[in-house]
Amino acid sequence: MNQPARGNGHFWPACVGVEEAGRILGWPLYFFPVLIRAAHLKPLGKPMHNARKWFATCELERLSHDAVWLDKAIRIVERHVQESNRKQRSKAPDLCLAPLQRDGVLAASN
Repeated sequence: MNQPARGNGHFWPACVGVEEAGRILGWPLYFFPVLIRAAHLKPLGKPMHNARKWFATCELERLSHDAVWLDKAIRIVERHVQESNRKQRSKAPDLCLAPLQRDGVLAASN
């Protein structure tokens, strides 16, 4: 059975999981849940949110040549990362309930 070489000489099956999709597009795995939630990348079928996602290799290859789609995907992920970082920074610091020590001696509280 002859399969055409795809990518950089790899032979990819018709459907691939997130790990292989990441290799095809050259992206880290954390991009995929963000893009799927934003409906910018659609997995095959209608998988439950916690189910393994499958993607059509031919569609990933087509998208990998679409500069407008790639640009929008990167912007979606960047916005998500910025919002996550902003939420982390805005959280109030946890209060320290342990008494402070100075030179091995408990500091007197006034």
